[in-house]
Amino acid sequence: MKQQLLFIISLSISLSTFADYSMHKDSKAVIDELVNEYGFEESYVVDVLKNAKKRNEMLVSVANPAEKTKTWDDYKAIFIKKKRIRDGKKFINDNLQTLERAQEEFGVPKEVITAILGVETDYGRVMGKYRVIDSLATLGFDDPRRSKFFRSELIQFFILTRENNLDILETKGSYAGAMGYGQFISSSYRAYAIDYDGDEYVDLFNSVDDAIGSIANYLKRHGWKRDGSIVTKSYPNNVRKFYKPHESLTRFLPLSFKENGEDIHFIADDNFYAIARYNISDVYAMAVYYLSEEFKK
Repeated sequence: MKQQLLFIISLSISLSTFADYSMHKDSKAVIDELVNEYGFEESYVVDVLKNAKKRNEMLVSVANPAEKTKTWDDYKAIFIKKKRIRDGKKFINDNLQTLERAQEEFGVPKEVITAILGVETDYGRVMGKYRVIDSLATLGFDDPRRSKFFRSELIQFFILTRENNLDILETKGSYAGAMGYGQFISSSYRAYAIDYDGDEYVDLFNSVDDAIGSIANYLKRHGWKRDGSIVTKSYPNNVRKFYKPHESLTRFLPLSFKENGEDIHFIADDNFYAIARYNISDVYAMAVYYLSEEFKK
């Protein structure tokens, strides 16, 4: 733990600070790709990068996510709360028609869609306070481990804002550049977000219907199986007695967690995997599962 803390502190103070990201050593490749492959005016791209601000707190946060630093009990306690459960049930009641339409069309239960919205943004209450351009520029140019990924997302963000008529300097999101009700990163927004309210515009910031449809579409595109399970509790000495996978399933993932001091074991399948593609973390997918089960009670 001490070494991790020292790494985080050194990460936040040792990296060179660039007052002008358009002059960063890696910015030319980004500028050239946006200009030559996507038809942006060079002056526009340069001006936007000049305006981007380095935010050291984003470097600290992305190096220290809750999914990797908290125990399962602590992580679960963040999301499986009476108020979040109560608010989720109200969200289902308020948006029942759209949720049931998505459930029928994509095969994703309304409780799972709602649980993702509950975990990601507390049903739209917390969508992120950072300028996405600051997040992606900081992480794309100054994160020593995932800069290539975030530079790709930065390019996708330029394209996304042009396609969706968003103000590139005002669009807000998480410290990692995730946006809207469902916290889609730029590439996922472009690939999986859909117009679900019929206004011919994909709006994950203001349209609950678009958010519901987009989450369902994302999960289906990542392997969700209609009427499938997510996880099944198992017992290590006799797994097959308690778990009989359906013939349509392609994944069989053993999972173990320590819950209230006790080791518990599960078998996860395609639907767990689909949730974990949303946020590549077993504890994240388990939190979504637990929350969705609470909505059924």
